[in-house]
Amino acid sequence: MAGRLTGRTAVVTGGSTGIGQEIARRLAAEGADIAVADVEPADGTRALVERTGRRFFSAEVDVCDEDAVHAFAARVRGALGTTDILVRGRRLPHRQGVPAGPEGLRGGTDRQHHLLQLLDSPTSPPRGP
Repeated sequence: MAGRLTGRTAVVTGGSTGIGQEIARRLAAEGADIAVADVEPADGTRALVERTGRRFFSAEVDVCDEDAVHAFAARVRGALGTTDILVRGRRLPHRQGVPAGPEGLRGGTDRQHHLLQLLDSPTSPPRGP
């Protein structure tokens, strides 16, 4: 049923290709405006989303980089408003010092949760020294 997401904004990490791109396209087809955070350009996704008549924003962002996430969140709020949906379209890469397995996945989930908090707040939360 088209239009179920009209008036909502979705952020898709890893939305420049593959499954993340298809998720972005489908959300747009359902009426959502789309923001993509990916380490690769999202030109192909932009074309797919804009064909649906929805607004699109993207930035080349490593969601493991806290400063980049803060900047991305502010830019999304400025371009599309508050975020209603966050889709983790690409598994976060294994980082040195981050354990593999469930502990590493929990860290990735925590980073995604932090991203959603930033996207949902009118201003970025205070940052430590």
